[in-house]
Amino acid sequence: MTKRGKKTTTAPKPVKLDVRICFAIGYYASEADAALAAAAGKARGDTYNGGYFDGMACGREKNWDYVDPVLGQLYAVTF
Repeated sequence: MTKRGKKTTTAPKPVKLDVRICFAIGYYASEADAALAAAAGKARGDTYNGGYFDGMACGREKNWDYVDPVLGQLYAVTF
């Protein structure tokens, strides 16, 4: 556990990151990596911090998936 009482988990590193005010979106090269990252976020208890979705659980977000011109198909996970 960390100092704030949250569990520490290991997850794949995103190949691309988009940071917002209330949450971040990690983009993964495979759907399997995205699923592992989403599970790690769920285990940590990640939630949106502020705004309309304050307190909503983070995780796999298929609506943010897209095809990057350089990296190809990317799969999104919020945290």
